[in-house]
Amino acid sequence: MPKETFFNLKLDKREKIETALVNEFSRTTFEKASISNIIEEAQIPRGSFYQYFEDKEDAVKYIMQKYTKLEKEKMYNLLIETKGDIFEATLKMYDYIIEVSENEKYFKICKNIIQELRKNNVNVFEQIPSEKEQNELNKVIDTSNLKIDKKDDLDYIMKILTTISRTVMLEAVSNQITKEQGRIELERKLEILKKGMKK
Repeated sequence: MPKETFFNLKLDKREKIETALVNEFSRTTFEKASISNIIEEAQIPRGSFYQYFEDKEDAVKYIMQKYTKLEKEKMYNLLIETKGDIFEATLKMYDYIIEVSENEKYFKICKNIIQELRKNNVNVFEQIPSEKEQNELNKVIDTSNLKIDKKDDLDYIMKILTTISRTVMLEAVSNQITKEQGRIELERKLEILKKGMKK
């Protein structure tokens, strides 16, 4: 994550740096992304980049974690919309991500960065929800039809759902499968999980 000096910047300067990061990481692969291009667009000295981030990997993780924060907020809202149905909310989340991926920069970030980092076994999604975030999610999930014996069971189900849906989403967004095939595949996997989890 960025250093404290980054968060101490004025909002407009932080946003300028974030825009430069998104532009560079969506322009080319992670490997070819240039810190020089980032600092030139953000109009900051090279030394400042390293006052804000450890390295290029730290910077890309920050951008991806901003995306995952937005995902968490969207999932919370979808759970409210679906009256706590985690399976329906997961399908709606897939539809949302596919729709958002039509934005060229989002698509390129997925294709240029996530895939490459996954190949190199770097987990840009390693930030797990805090206990507070997880508790907020758990409050809006309808558990009445789920086999849940203890609190950890629900957390475990959410991790499985996240892993399954994120894998299918990445395959669809990177055109390894069509978006329609992705939805069918996700529905199939969720149905299997649902059967195992229903009371």
